[in-house]
Amino acid sequence: MDNAPSTLAALLSDPPLLHDDPAGGTTSWQLSDEALRFVDAHIQAGSRTLETGEGLSTVLFALRGAEHICVTPNTGVVERIRRFCSESGIGLGQVTFKIGFSQDVLPRLDPAPLDLVLIDGGHGFPIPFVDWLYTAGRLRVGGLLIVDDTHIWTGDALKRFIGAEPEWQLVSDLGARSSAFRKVAEIDRPKEWNDQPFVVRASEHGDWGGKLRRGMAMLRRGDFRTFRDRMSEYVTRRP
Repeated sequence: MDNAPSTLAALLSDPPLLHDDPAGGTTSWQLSDEALRFVDAHIQAGSRTLETGEGLSTVLFALRGAEHICVTPNTGVVERIRRFCSESGIGLGQVTFKIGFSQDVLPRLDPAPLDLVLIDGGHGFPIPFVDWLYTAGRLRVGGLLIVDDTHIWTGDALKRFIGAEPEWQLVSDLGARSSAFRKVAEIDRPKEWNDQPFVVRASEHGDWGGKLRRGMAMLRRGDFRTFRDRMSEYVTRRP
């Protein structure tokens, strides 16, 4: 087709309206332009990719020829994606739609390695964390993970958790609500909370009541040395 989009720039110039609008029409709840450009720059034909959620990103993965898995329960949006791609001459032969909620679908998928993962499905607790749990191990070392909607608490907490883990490296914040990470090492075992820096720090800062009670008990019994040592340890370990 003469007017078929062949680049991301062409898609962004006239994006399809794929999602339901609360007012009853359709709109485009798409990734930010920065995030879409990041995806565009880091995939190629044959890249093995997966996203939770769906939208213009799905069209981009198809346009670039990625071996892509799209996990979504939104059958209406999937039909609009299929229609748009058919009308625009964009092949979907490399795209596999897995219809269902990610917490149900991801555990059943073939654990083949992935080059890029986009977490942009459900945002209610604990869904983004579940998406990470079932995709992080499949991502190859050197592969990329994008967390979208970090302006929502669940996305922000996941971003900060991953950013504190030594197996991950923040590559870039993509606009105001997405972040990209690179996996730099395999995780050789499931981690307990005390091996997760973000959880340790959050637990230390969140237990002020317990700290106060323990400190007061030390002072009441005259254990000034322990109190001093604990205070010194806290100041030293404070992030």
